[in-house]
Amino acid sequence: MFIIFSKNIGRALCSALLLFVMTGCAKRAEPAAVMSVEKVALKGYDPVGYFTSATAIKADAEHSCKHEGLSWYFVSNENLEAFKAQPQNYIPAFGGFCAYELAEGERVLSDPEQWHIHNQKLYFFEDEEAKNDWFTEIDEKIPEGEKQWKKLNTPREESTQQD
Repeated sequence: MFIIFSKNIGRALCSALLLFVMTGCAKRAEPAAVMSVEKVALKGYDPVGYFTSATAIKADAEHSCKHEGLSWYFVSNENLEAFKAQPQNYIPAFGGFCAYELAEGERVLSDPEQWHIHNQKLYFFEDEEAKNDWFTEIDEKIPEGEKQWKKLNTPREESTQQD
């Protein structure tokens, strides 16, 4: 038996799918969801290594800790201890989302190989082009990104109301 869809049914299904996708995209960003893959922050890259070695270094679970619900990996015990002492110094700005795109109002996943430290803050980017564009407008993008990040992480009025 074949089912024949009319144009109206097809449009209704497309509209429902679009609404579903838009609803999913409207969720607040979680600061702890720092490029998490299987609950591993930064896709397994050592957050301290960006500061101490000026390179993106892939680590493993040999030196790791849990912070904000994620596992953080480090290449050495020294890096692990530095992170444990002051995690706020190493957790990337904007939850690890692409800094350039966030300043534009979009949450876009980033690549841990595309990064920059500015004023002791670690920023990530989706690709080299976004990173290069960031540098040309850095003085405008940082405050705009901070404004967008605050907006994403401020509870909405309707979600804070008691029934």
